[in-house]
Amino acid sequence: MKLITLEIDNIASYAHATVDFAAAPLATAPVFLIAGDVGSGKSTILDCITLALYAKTPRMESTRMKGRSGDSGRDNTTVRPNDVRQLIRLGSGKASVCLTFEDEAGRRYTARWEAHITRN
Repeated sequence: MKLITLEIDNIASYAHATVDFAAAPLATAPVFLIAGDVGSGKSTILDCITLALYAKTPRMESTRMKGRSGDSGRDNTTVRPNDVRQLIRLGSGKASVCLTFEDEAGRRYTARWEAHITRN
């Protein structure tokens, strides 16, 4: 799989961001490194890729925070510590991630994840 673009809206500290993997220098690099200071959003980029592809993130599934119990409420008001909706940017009611990628044959696909929550 070859990543083409990643669009992030209202996830963690990102209001809106686009990562263009098809532009230089990423497009010409056989391997690249996601680097930055602590809290700069490196893990969030990886979370967004897995959200788009699988609608879950390993980081949220393995949390040991108190209050974890089963699935989150589907009424959009209950968000448990292991719910991926915890990643929705503070002050936002909805979030989305859109990942465009190619398979080995060069066929393009788009994977999208969206969530919303009612905050009181």
